Amino acid sequence: MKKLFLCSTLALALSAMPLAHGQQFPKGTVVHYPPRGPATLQQEQTPAPLAQREKQLHALLAAIHQYWLQTHPEYASIHGDQRYAADLTDYSAAAWQQRLNQANAFMMQLAQIDTTGMSPADQKAADSTLHRLIAEQTAGAARPWETPVTATSGLPFSLAALPAQLHFAGAQDYDHYIARLNRIPTAFRQVSDDILLGIEDENPPSVATIQGVLAEVKAVTSQTPAASPFAEPLQHFPASVSAADQARIRKAVLTAISIQVFPAYQRFGRFMESLQQPSQPAASKSNSTSNTPKVHP
Repeated sequence: MKKLFLCSTLALALSAMPLAHGQQFPKGTVVHYPPRGPATLQQEQTPAPLAQREKQLHALLAAIHQYWLQTHPEYASIHGDQRYAADLTDYSAAAWQQRLNQANAFMMQLAQIDTTGMSPADQKAADSTLHRLIAEQTAGAARPWETPVTATSGLPFSLAALPAQLHFAGAQDYDHYIARLNRIPTAFRQVSDDILLGIEDENPPSVATIQGVLAEVKAVTSQTPAASPFAEPLQHFPASVSAADQARIRKAVLTAISIQVFPAYQRFGRFMESLQQPSQPAASKSNSTSNTPKVHP
């Protein structure tokens, strides 16, 4: 498998620009500045007006936040943003790489904004966001998509915990939820492909991870659809949902759980179980503590 070059990309990004006056990279970061010509020195001596820089910062921070919500729809839904309530995160390796590339672009833009003279709140927001973007690039070098589950975390666990954290104000929210349930098989296929990439890179899931995932799959699918965590939103309908809509929604949710959610869990369980078979690559005994990115940042 072709290796990614995120570390070198990050190093080049940091070395290709002067550090803005109000910014500080995390402790231990080594930044090598290129030679600066007369034009660069003149630009540093005559920074843009404060109001212009503040406007630029606010627009960029807003763009970064909106990109995060768009690419992490479960997180957006948990926090009451219903624009992406029908979606699930794209867990494919290609999507991971795309998000890292965009984070790198945001990092480069943010590092060039001079926050001198801005309010302490603006400077803190700029610094914390820049540090987070750098941390994402650093973590990305380890290809975290190749270890998407552990014995207690990852898609099988986060999906089962999600319904109880969602907000439902009307029938449309339930329709979005039904669409999201129908996307669960795709998410599991993406995670399965990610695990295969990890195996190719000699980073298979540990025995403890496999056993933990199988236990979660059994815990979810051993229940009836109506008693599963995915039926939690059916327990309390808001007053705005009519009796007719309640009946329609209940049937659609339980059908989605029966023909989409449970089979997806069961297929993933069989996939994980197959990794323990002699004909498959041996599971690692040293990877039981690998971390997977959280839905919550």
